Amino acid sequence: MKKDETLTGALDCVMLVEHKPLGEKGEDTYAFDHSRPDIHAIAVFDGCGGAGAWKYPEFSNASGAFVAAQMTAGRFPEWFAGVRAEDCGRPEALAESFGTFIRNELRSIKGLCAPMGISGSMVKSFPCTASIALTTRAEEDLVLLTALNVGDSRVYLLTEEYGLVQLTKDDTRGNPDALENLRDNAPLSDMINADRDFRVKHRQGKLEMPCMVLCATDGMFGYLPTPMHFEYILLDSLMKSSTPIEMENLFKEAIVKVTGDDSTCLMALYGWGTFDTFRHGMRRRYDTVKGYIDRIEAAPPQGREEVIRQIWSKYRTGTIFDEMQV
Repeated sequence: MKKDETLTGALDCVMLVEHKPLGEKGEDTYAFDHSRPDIHAIAVFDGCGGAGAWKYPEFSNASGAFVAAQMTAGRFPEWFAGVRAEDCGRPEALAESFGTFIRNELRSIKGLCAPMGISGSMVKSFPCTASIALTTRAEEDLVLLTALNVGDSRVYLLTEEYGLVQLTKDDTRGNPDALENLRDNAPLSDMINADRDFRVKHRQGKLEMPCMVLCATDGMFGYLPTPMHFEYILLDSLMKSSTPIEMENLFKEAIVKVTGDDSTCLMALYGWGTFDTFRHGMRRRYDTVKGYIDRIEAAPPQGREEVIRQIWSKYRTGTIFDEMQV
């Protein structure tokens, strides 16, 4: 592989924000691999506690949701080791490959366990979500991003032109948009599990560098007033930082103040060169999003929801991948 076709020189850094209110019992986890020159991966996994609350004596009385997330993250490197950059040319097959692999892994451990003592349509053996971002080099100044997901964890892009773009689509009943889902908290319509078939969805696009690729569990964005607030917190943390570590810490502090769940976010930066360049490059977008938040906060309580929906109508068409394709 020619040097200019690799990702080695394009990757600036990887940042991690992780919060577990219950410590090591938390059901979020993650995996990443940036050691290869042909393809990079970041991924987050979130155990579905409601559906997977059954505790397994075979796993030290841990819940099925906890075991599922840990097992999926732990086995992810084995699956990824068999993936090559050229496989991203067939994203549907790639999604099917990951789904088959992890389904077989979870069904294998299910076969080692005694049957659950509960049943019902909402109950699952070893349920969790997954959001995976695979990045390869497309052309000299472009990267090809392939996003795979099941459930309501998400893959996002961050660029100077568009800001924070939600690439994946949540598996939620009724198919609410991101704002409506914050209001209604719709249940999941699909998730990784060991009982029934599930579908790994895929999205793909060529990105002009510089850009950031993010994977986030729902604890990062699911407790905020609007989708705009997630981008604002991200960019506000950036603007107040001079190093990646400072940004990680400020981002975490802001999320911890509002979240009611485990929260995990991996962020990979490509093509910025320096952190200062990253911060200066996102300044204009930050000012735009801050303007949205200022308008919301300035609105009287009785009229705030109307202002939110007006801003959301404009914001979503530039930051939701499906909306941008219309």
